[in-house]
Amino acid sequence: MRVTTFVLSVAFFVAAISLSPPATAAHKFYTSFAQIEYNDERETVEVALRVFGDDMETVLTRRHGKAIRIGKTEDAAKVIFAYVADSFQLQNRDGAAKKFEWVGMETKGDVAWLYFETKMPEGLTGATLRNRILLDFSDEQVNIVHLRHSGQKADLVFKANDSDFKKCF
Repeated sequence: MRVTTFVLSVAFFVAAISLSPPATAAHKFYTSFAQIEYNDERETVEVALRVFGDDMETVLTRRHGKAIRIGKTEDAAKVIFAYVADSFQLQNRDGAAKKFEWVGMETKGDVAWLYFETKMPEGLTGATLRNRILLDFSDEQVNIVHLRHSGQKADLVFKANDSDFKKCF
């Protein structure tokens, strides 16, 4: 009886493993996360943006008509930053667009962290943000932004139908 139970347990385990999706299967949710912090000492807005690498690669491949692979395509960082500059926009309280500078990128598993910053001596008070990252990829995409400035915290959420800028603080 014990042997039969053991054999059935092993058979069930093997069946469950073989029926489960592979580790590289597409994820079932579409979310980016951005952490924006104002650095008082340097008077800069620093952004860390987390995206799913496969979604970013799909969007970039569609836009450029050739395969773009993070960490493998020679000019991937340049292409990614051009997309970020087009899709992630910050304006100061007077409505002037701020130009981001690329800091770098790192990948961890299926996630890519993108880092960029801009000088902004006037701070984030009254500034507005538009985050359209990957909204052209999926109608289910949700972009969450956490902001910190001078002890204040705020959260912004951007979805497929959001095309306007939102006030930071």
